[in-house]
Amino acid sequence: MTSTLPPEQSALDREILDALFEIVPDEWDAFLLSVEPRKLDGDGQIVTIVNPDVAGAEIPATEAIRVCVAKLAAFFAREKRGWERLTYAAFADEAGTWRVKITAPLPPPTAPAA
Repeated sequence: MTSTLPPEQSALDREILDALFEIVPDEWDAFLLSVEPRKLDGDGQIVTIVNPDVAGAEIPATEAIRVCVAKLAAFFAREKRGWERLTYAAFADEAGTWRVKITAPLPPPTAPAA
């Protein structure tokens, strides 16, 4: 049994990453975007963007990122996939190539085609 990432989720992840790379400072070689649903009022998400290697290094989420995150949260709601936290972690390796790890809920596994 495997989980295949739905095209809509992949497209939304790409939008979020594109918006992130537009605002991450050039001197950063790592970042962590963290998204948590608001628990008290249930409206919107808490979005933080930090450099995990530099204490206190944080940038505010742009409106573009907030819109993309809201679209992803709405997608998860339509799919009835609960989530506690989404993360987009990235670092630039020695060659300057960015490596990205996304932690988000996957769809339920499907049986392989016979």
